[in-house]
Amino acid sequence: MFLKYSHKKTLSILILLFITNYKAQIHSIKELDSLTEKYRTEGNIKKSIELNLNALKDYKKQNNKDGIAASYINMGGLFWNLHRYKESLKYLEDAEEILRQIKNSKLCAKMYGEYARNYASIGLLDQSNSSLNTSIYFANQIPDKKEREKMLYFFYTWKLTNFEELGEADSIRNTVKKRMELAIQPLTYVYTAEIFLKNKKTDSAEYYLNKASQLSGDFSHYQKSMTLLAFGKLYTQKKEHEKALEYYLQSLSILHQISRKNDIKNVYKLISDAYGSLSNPEKKNEYLEKYAAISDSINESEREALRIPVDKIIHTENEREKNERTKYLILISALIAACIIIVIILTRRYIKKQKQAEEIIIETLHETDELKSKLNEAFEELSKLAMANDPFFLTRFKEVYPDFYNTLTTKYPNLSANDIKFSAFLRLNLSTKTIAQYKNISIRTIESRKYRLRKKLDLPSDIDLNKWMMEL
Repeated sequence: MFLKYSHKKTLSILILLFITNYKAQIHSIKELDSLTEKYRTEGNIKKSIELNLNALKDYKKQNNKDGIAASYINMGGLFWNLHRYKESLKYLEDAEEILRQIKNSKLCAKMYGEYARNYASIGLLDQSNSSLNTSIYFANQIPDKKEREKMLYFFYTWKLTNFEELGEADSIRNTVKKRMELAIQPLTYVYTAEIFLKNKKTDSAEYYLNKASQLSGDFSHYQKSMTLLAFGKLYTQKKEHEKALEYYLQSLSILHQISRKNDIKNVYKLISDAYGSLSNPEKKNEYLEKYAAISDSINESEREALRIPVDKIIHTENEREKNERTKYLILISALIAACIIIVIILTRRYIKKQKQAEEIIIETLHETDELKSKLNEAFEELSKLAMANDPFFLTRFKEVYPDFYNTLTTKYPNLSANDIKFSAFLRLNLSTKTIAQYKNISIRTIESRKYRLRKKLDLPSDIDLNKWMMEL
């Protein structure tokens, strides 16, 4: 009898020890974030993903919604690092669904920040800035000052990058000011140095880069890599290509470690150019091939992911319109008894005007049918030539739109053949998405080309480029 009792007691102790040990493996959200960042900066993203997947299982067993959302957000960030935007956005949508049920300002700020990084990476800069505005709103509600300012600093840094891409000078100045009020970090001085480098002022650039490298603190590997990269650009301008190459390779090593593909791509190109300046064609071509390969993989990831935010935007817009329609219906129902006579009068006037408008339209259509038929045929032909990247496209375009072509080339003789061809696409009123499909490049690249063309044409930022081309 005693032996039987002893066996039961031993078994109970073993079960208790197992449960205690199991519970000890469940991380708090703070521990999970810390380990996620540790593995990521060590370059072990696979281990970081496994950590979050295991944590997600544990949090689901506990019905810990904060933990579930935190795991989803971390997964979104990790897949963004791998340029697997489609998977990243899916995890963020799962996090968003959870966060609708709970109130957690920090997690909301992180989630919208990750959305913003994804949108910027696939060329949706306006949507990225909108998400960053939401991130900043939630970050300002975080009670811990140090944590709040750390998050705000990086949100403003990402906004700064977007505004630079968009060429919005006033927004850049305002964002720089807000970031300076939060903290001085290496990126603060690196950004200032980059401006001086663009203006060929190497002494001033070197001064600020030295200040960046002298800062002490627990700064991210990314900030260190960007500082080294800027030093490389400095020495490239100084024609000290051996020294520039050393800094580029150091920066590249860190970027590989933290899996920053976009930055790796840019450094590959700089290294290739450096080897070219050092008369080393073999190494130059090696890094140029690496640059081309990684560019293709990034562009493919962008194309795969683009559908998700577009669907999200359409869904949001449909929901907004649905809500507005509901409000209008309620308002109309409340006022309909008092306004019924006015509605009848307005309806009769509307019908009368519609009939008049239809008569004018029919008369105008009769007069322009023949011309429209010819233009439609020419437009269809030009669209097919553009889609096929046919070299005959520009020749045929000159024949169909001779006035536009002569005016453009006469007023702006500095335009290249590619600029003129791109202008022709805009004159045909092709959308950014359509041009990207025809050229088989990303929407972000098309937006960059528009920005460069606008500068060559010396057009103010408030003038719509497509409309300007149509009216030229």
